Amino acid sequence: MTQQPMNPDREAIRAFVVDPSGPVPMPTNPLLAAFGAELLALDREARVLTMRFTPQPLFWQGAGVVQGGALAAMLDFVMGFAGMAVATDSQTITTTSLTTSFYAAARSESYTARGVVAKPGRRVMFATAELEGADGRAVAAATSTLLVLEG
Repeated sequence: MTQQPMNPDREAIRAFVVDPSGPVPMPTNPLLAAFGAELLALDREARVLTMRFTPQPLFWQGAGVVQGGALAAMLDFVMGFAGMAVATDSQTITTTSLTTSFYAAARSESYTARGVVAKPGRRVMFATAELEGADGRAVAAATSTLLVLEG
């Protein structure tokens, strides 16, 4: 059996499960680094993971609004990481579907995202997330189906 390559995202989430004191920077891949991603809090019993994102200007479009695809990626990260936080050490998570709703223009410099595993399962998890600007106003939300993989 071939050993799977190390997943730095999963390793960072596993360390956060053990010690969920934040903020913990997440420069584990170039996109997370460009988003200025940080793990803030984990309530493992409630299956809620909270992150902060401070996206670089490359994600801003006209009039300083963050591009919708970048917002969807932030929501995808927080839901996937919430799934990894409740999965076993031998499991990893991948998104199989993602539905995003945009509520308002994203004009903030930083965002707080809460990912919730609404229904955990052995093969599939269902997750939700909301993204708020620095003023506490929701700018986007998403739901996803997460596939649980061994390895």
